[in-house]
Amino acid sequence: MKKKKRLEFQRLIEEYRGEGTLPECPHFGECGGCLFQDVPYENQLLLKREYCNGILAGLGGVDRIVASEPYRYRNRMDMVTAFGRVGLRRAGRYRDVVDVTTCPLMQARSDELFKALRGPVLETEGYDYLAHRGYLRYIVLRQAMFTGQLMVSFVVAARENRLEGVVDAAAGGVDSVSLLFNDGLADTSFGEPFATIKEGWIEERFESIRFRITPNSFFQSNSAVALAMYRRIRDSVEGRVLDLYSGVGSISLFVAERALRVTGVEMVREAVECALANRDLNGIANAEFICADARAYLRERQDDFDTVIFDPPRSGMHPKMLRYLNDSGPRAMIYMSCNPSAFAAELRSLDRYSLQWIEAYDMFPQTPHLETLALLMRR
Repeated sequence: MKKKKRLEFQRLIEEYRGEGTLPECPHFGECGGCLFQDVPYENQLLLKREYCNGILAGLGGVDRIVASEPYRYRNRMDMVTAFGRVGLRRAGRYRDVVDVTTCPLMQARSDELFKALRGPVLETEGYDYLAHRGYLRYIVLRQAMFTGQLMVSFVVAARENRLEGVVDAAAGGVDSVSLLFNDGLADTSFGEPFATIKEGWIEERFESIRFRITPNSFFQSNSAVALAMYRRIRDSVEGRVLDLYSGVGSISLFVAERALRVTGVEMVREAVECALANRDLNGIANAEFICADARAYLRERQDDFDTVIFDPPRSGMHPKMLRYLNDSGPRAMIYMSCNPSAFAAELRSLDRYSLQWIEAYDMFPQTPHLETLALLMRR
């Protein structure tokens, strides 16, 4: 399936490239982060619309892809430090790292900070993720689009601070600096915070709602597009609302003003604690957050909700969850997905629901990824 998708994307790229356009990044073609920088942005949207409608054939379709700023949109970038380089994986080659000097997908402050950090980082012991030895594994840069606040986290393989020079280069111009411990075999950019050098969080703001973001907490990577999607979700909820896979509570809190009450369910404890802090930060009285498995919670409380919102992981929902929702779900379901293929397959399984509308959003310009959003009503 992955090979088939790659071939289809390659065909669409050739079709929509036209006369092409000059890539903004000097590393385009080497780095695996982007695929479309030589395709004019308006053609990228047409390409994604055709691809999305091919996946949704027989279910519905989208008239357009809601656009984003084509560059400087990313809230988060994870830069790997390995083999004497700092940057991103080479396209199609997990074992190789491109020594990145700049990235036009990052917001401007993040990119400037990365440039300032490169020299000190390259003088620090990196990490060999093939042999599993070394010290500094990742630099994670996160910037809130609407507040401008900036966080940098260093993921290290030893519970000690060997980054004095690197931290000195960062601390003056950022709002949060943390060290995260990760000595596992999995190549991940998360870890246990063991040293907070500055604050340990940043804030983002969607309209009047403030969100506190910690080093490991999930938040959408394109705030402008996420805000457009959240507004659409808010317009569609009513009554008692259940937000599954609720993360730091961003959707729950944003839609609370339109709901009788909102319950967010998330199995990651740190995310739930962050959601509770965000609720209190905004003084929202009709929201609660539960640390639990989404399927187990829903099975016990199926009659308590009028609207269910779900934004599952990229792999989609568990088959048992799908069957349960189809058999016993509420009147309305709002489905946000970062994987159109999984979304289409699951939509076909929900045959006791009818699709009211479906939309697609360009959350990640210059890449093949897009987000879909749909409203389903029980037949």
